[in-house]
Amino acid sequence: MARILILLAVVLGVFWWLRVRAEARLAQQRAQQRAREASQRAAAEAAAPAAAEPMVQCAHCGVHLPQGEAIAWRGLHYCRRSHLPDEASTGTTGGPGA
Repeated sequence: MARILILLAVVLGVFWWLRVRAEARLAQQRAQQRAREASQRAAAEAAAPAAAEPMVQCAHCGVHLPQGEAIAWRGLHYCRRSHLPDEASTGTTGGPGA
């Protein structure tokens, strides 16, 4: 009977040891995963402001587009050349009627 109790104690001890090892390994993997995610977040946050470009609105149709792609004319922004106002219709040519 004593042999059975000793064998049972040894088996339970082995199971307990395996469980502790598995929990420690799992905790280590979670810590590594958190560190990887934190470094990826930091890299993304560092890259995001450099890639951001201000958006402007077309004075003709109201479409929003990056400032680098817009056509700036007389303090206003336009999305394409066909949206630029005609010189004749604005009355700013400096001709005889001005």
